[in-house]
Amino acid sequence: EVCINNKNQPQPVMTARTYKMQTQPDQRGFGLIEIMVAMLIGMLASIVIFQVSSVSERQKRTTTGSADAQTNAAFALYAIERDAKMAGFGLEADTLAGCKKIYSYFNDGNNAPAPLTAYSSPAAISLTNGTGNASDTIQIVYYTNPADDDFVIPSSTTLRGPMATPSSVLDVLNTGGCKANKLALLQQLEGDRSCTVIQVTKVNPIAFTLEHDAGGPPTYNPSVTYMTDNAWPTYKKGDVLRCGVSVSPTTRIYQLNATNELTVNDSATVVGVQPIAGNIVVLQAQYGVADAGSLAVNRADQWTDATGNWAEKTLTIEDGNGKRIKAIRVAVVARSSEYEKPKGNACTTTTSDMVDNWSTWADLSAVKNLPDWECYRYKVVETVIPLRNVIWANTK
Repeated sequence: EVCINNKNQPQPVMTARTYKMQTQPDQRGFGLIEIMVAMLIGMLASIVIFQVSSVSERQKRTTTGSADAQTNAAFALYAIERDAKMAGFGLEADTLAGCKKIYSYFNDGNNAPAPLTAYSSPAAISLTNGTGNASDTIQIVYYTNPADDDFVIPSSTTLRGPMATPSSVLDVLNTGGCKANKLALLQQLEGDRSCTVIQVTKVNPIAFTLEHDAGGPPTYNPSVTYMTDNAWPTYKKGDVLRCGVSVSPTTRIYQLNATNELTVNDSATVVGVQPIAGNIVVLQAQYGVADAGSLAVNRADQWTDATGNWAEKTLTIEDGNGKRIKAIRVAVVARSSEYEKPKGNACTTTTSDMVDNWSTWADLSAVKNLPDWECYRYKVVETVIPLRNVIWANTK
């Protein structure tokens, strides 16, 4: 629109303006396809994560199970080795083995006097061979028990003078380790090689004498008449006296039970059979013996199972075989607790060839009698255990 004023001068022309409003870009949410793709990616990631976690967990259980088996096997072997090394503790190993005849007596006031049957024990360590390829049993004997309240360290001394009669006061070089009311063992080193179990009644550490008088029951010392009537032996200068003898030897028996646990049965406790280690499936042992007539006292010349002449019941104190035992060797097989599923139709975690090559001397094939034995891993440990009391005693 143009306005002309009266003065006929041109005026500014005013034109209409159009204003356009500026808006933001269009906004919209995820579509169904995008959500489904995101869910698929998340599911795939979850599957991968769980798969990796499952494999990792399986490997961890396998490693942990193998480590547990190794620990169980090592602990089982340690317990056996600890006791076996000290077999015969309380008396040198040749003490009872060197006795051709043992004179002993006990009167409790209720029954007729009887000999101490405890002193007809076999060797300080004895094995029982399992039937077929079944596990063996190990029996260990101690002739004094450190758990006793009045325990004293076993000791030995020699007679300074002859023992003229079976009831004579003993004149010894040293009274150390000898206590009143404790038992002792007299041993002839020559001649008949007889032995006598006595109960010390009085110790004189100044005069170096020991008395073993008869008394009222319970007593281990018979009367002079009884000893005379039964021809009890006498002893001469240089014969041996061993103090600190237990009334009843302590026996520990190691064996496997029906639930694959290594157990120990200690005769000195009221608890009875106690488990030592779990998942122990095989226990095998052999004697290490010196050659017959050999002067070697610290060497095992051959290894043998506890069969035939080496069966447990044949190793008596009169038998020379018991004195030839210098060591034992033990093999223990522990099973992992982790069951490994087969990749195909059968498990191949452990194969028959593996079992056959586990040991060069022990028959460990009893593993194959276990259910699904191929689906488990196993650890085998073995060692040689010297019988220290036998070696120290210079037993021949």
